[in-house]
Amino acid sequence: MIYDWPVMEPATYVANAVAMWSHLAPVATRTPHHLRADLSTSTRFVLTEPGAGAVDELLAAAPATSKVTVEDSWGGGADGPAHTTTLRMPLMVRPPGPTATLERPGTRVVRVGDPDELATAERVMVDGFPLRAFQPLTTGAALPRRLLDTPGFDVWLGYRDDRPAVAGYTFDDGHAVGVYWLATLPDHRSTGMGRAVLATALAGRPGRPWTLVATDAGRPLYESLGFETVSTAVWHTRG
Repeated sequence: MIYDWPVMEPATYVANAVAMWSHLAPVATRTPHHLRADLSTSTRFVLTEPGAGAVDELLAAAPATSKVTVEDSWGGGADGPAHTTTLRMPLMVRPPGPTATLERPGTRVVRVGDPDELATAERVMVDGFPLRAFQPLTTGAALPRRLLDTPGFDVWLGYRDDRPAVAGYTFDDGHAVGVYWLATLPDHRSTGMGRAVLATALAGRPGRPWTLVATDAGRPLYESLGFETVSTAVWHTRG
């Protein structure tokens, strides 16, 4: 895939997120202005161009009982309707380049390769954020088993002293790699585990640009690994 925009732009993230959700969601539909991904517990809209669609109209298009998120990666507009929560987060891109993996006693990072490891990684992500839409967790609701055989998806699991500590997944769309749901369990925070997992993932595809949406707490880690903020993403969430 060849993009017709500079790498260090929000569109790099958007293209990756659209491709990723199209594979992950049981049902995904595309319009000229957005992607709609319907999961078992929520609906997500990813705007594919600046100013595409009114937030309140998109929220109303999803079932009233469903959690709904509308992603605007260009950060346009004011807060959403009164019944929504608005989050503003750094959207970051890292240009291609090498990364050294981090070796330290008691730390082990694996690319998940079997259903049991996938279930463990899923639990770390859901509890580490936490991803409340998936709680209480039914195994496979967030990360279905088919991802083990889906091209482009890699799930990463970091162990500290043989205990699951950090997990996240990445998606390679053929041009860029997106980082999603990278989470650390509370007992293992501020131990360098998140850095170890992300550095291992980065080292596996040094020729690709990388992209993600960060929390403010995670931003210093990503900056230290070469990510740069290219916009402030706005996510409007109902439910």
